[in-house]
Amino acid sequence: MTFQTLPVQITGGSYLSQSKPLSSQQTINFYPKSTPLAKEKFVLFSFPGLKLSGTSTGIDRGLHRMAETLYQVKGQELFRIAKDGAHTSLGAIAGTDRCIMANDGLNLFIVSASSGVFKYNSDDEAITLVTDTNIVGAKSVAFINNQFIYTNDLFSIVSNVGDGSTANGLNIIGEESLPDNMVRDYIFDDIIYRASERSIVAWYNSGVGNPPIEKLQGRIFQVGLAAINSIDRTDDALYWLGDDFSIYQSSAGAKLKISTDAISNEIQGYSTVSDAIANVFTIDGINFYCINFPSGGKTFVLNETLGQQGWFELSSGTNGGNYQGASFLGCYGKTFVADVSNGNVYTLDAKTYTNNGEAIKRVRTTGSVNSEPFSVNGKLTQMSKAKFIMESGVGLISGQGEDPRIMVEYSDDGGYTWKHGSWPRVGRLGERTLQIEFYNLTKFYDRIFRISTTDPVAYSIFSATIDLRLVGNG
Repeated sequence: MTFQTLPVQITGGSYLSQSKPLSSQQTINFYPKSTPLAKEKFVLFSFPGLKLSGTSTGIDRGLHRMAETLYQVKGQELFRIAKDGAHTSLGAIAGTDRCIMANDGLNLFIVSASSGVFKYNSDDEAITLVTDTNIVGAKSVAFINNQFIYTNDLFSIVSNVGDGSTANGLNIIGEESLPDNMVRDYIFDDIIYRASERSIVAWYNSGVGNPPIEKLQGRIFQVGLAAINSIDRTDDALYWLGDDFSIYQSSAGAKLKISTDAISNEIQGYSTVSDAIANVFTIDGINFYCINFPSGGKTFVLNETLGQQGWFELSSGTNGGNYQGASFLGCYGKTFVADVSNGNVYTLDAKTYTNNGEAIKRVRTTGSVNSEPFSVNGKLTQMSKAKFIMESGVGLISGQGEDPRIMVEYSDDGGYTWKHGSWPRVGRLGERTLQIEFYNLTKFYDRIFRISTTDPVAYSIFSATIDLRLVGNG
């Protein structure tokens, strides 16, 4: 039988099954994107690198934007960060835990569950500790209709109108639907999502009564919030980590499990999930939801436009592990990223191909190649060549990346072991017609490919083909 040229699914997202032979697909530091008007309908692009913007001492505890100005709690200080990354210290914020913040355009309220609620006034630049006994002990804060909502384990309290530092004791409300502890109140599309350990109930601000909020009938999600910092929103949807270890999306009042079974199963295996940190950000007009598991050592990201097919992973360094970005926030027309382990603040930069000078390892592990295209299963096949359709001629003028390559490996046992194939060239600067090919005449029943690179250039993967034929009676 002669060789036939067949397509290989190379541009998908991550789907690592509990059983490796079932699926070992993985996408790390590439992001999948739909391009319906282009020659290829689905491609992988290099995730932007991190460009240093500014730095100071202390570990990140959260970024926040107020009146189009960027703020950061870092170490035990509040900083104002300018467009060029310059840091100005504004005063002390006690504690070391991650902070939750909300503002009314003038006053920024900062909740440190271990150390109290702090108020920063941008007019006089004073930081004060909130002492109202109805607010003390809060673990989160949100803002709606000129009032702040503070969350405690057993109740929420709505502040006085126009004054987030005081609250009337009559404006306290417990968890009325299910008897579980409150985790956080979160605002999305003018709806108050009161998230507890086992459920999420929607309320709205009626403006009358004590407290001035009422339950939105018929909108109860029978899944809780497993990590207080895992909830975030884009313009179109609300996302959170559920108490069943799945990631959920809500839009127009409906709840949808958005994580794949593979991702949910992996999360369930982590020793701790309550420390998960989520952020949303935008690249080229596409919204992304990113959730980092410090205890699990993994960072998953969702391209919102692709649904469950849009998951990929981010990793820092060349040895795997989770991503170094702890906080993401858009401000001044840029996306700022705070480092998890030091005082650095970066910007995501599409023309930067390192993370602050550190190599980025990009990996794509394909789906299975076998005899199925020949309308038979479990038959022995032989390949002669694989061709990777990528943007070529992307080399740098000098240094690493002058003659960029990809490493091609393959596995015939479902991804348990790997054999090195070759290092095909991707093309020096201007070599736009270079063919990126891997030759191999071995036989197999089921094969997956893994391509990886650390060269600091702009890799784009469009598609792949393999020359394949059936052999023997295997």
